[in-house]
Amino acid sequence: MELTPADWVNASLTEALLAREGPPLYVAARLGCVAAVRVLTEAGSHLEVRGPNGQRPLHAAAAGGHATIVAILISAGCEVNVQDDDGNTPLMTALLAGEAGPVEVLLAVGADVAIPRVDGLTAIDAAQLPGTPQALQELILLGQDEG
Repeated sequence: MELTPADWVNASLTEALLAREGPPLYVAARLGCVAAVRVLTEAGSHLEVRGPNGQRPLHAAAAGGHATIVAILISAGCEVNVQDDDGNTPLMTALLAGEAGPVEVLLAVGADVAIPRVDGLTAIDAAQLPGTPQALQELILLGQDEG
């Protein structure tokens, strides 16, 4: 897709506005700003920029339940199994936040359910924790079977 001069202005303004809260792509993903994420990824923003605790935009979108943004970021080339400073993958982040939409998208593109965090907990383990919704437990079990 070819960006017009207006698109570049919009990308620059978007980056300037979002930068007040952290790396622009990370903030847009966290807030669920689909249009901003599209503009920033198409304008060539660094996809693996780090926010708080080493989280990437994919972690932020997953934690917020923004499945559309998760899909956009993956299509743009984000690393699916990247870990934050605690070892959480975007899949683990979505699972712990109780967000089924991002869990489904991440599993559909091959997110690894067996990657351990720093404390050794995997998504398979986390799915068995008390209070985890049945639907999320089943999604992780399906992901384990396909892995």
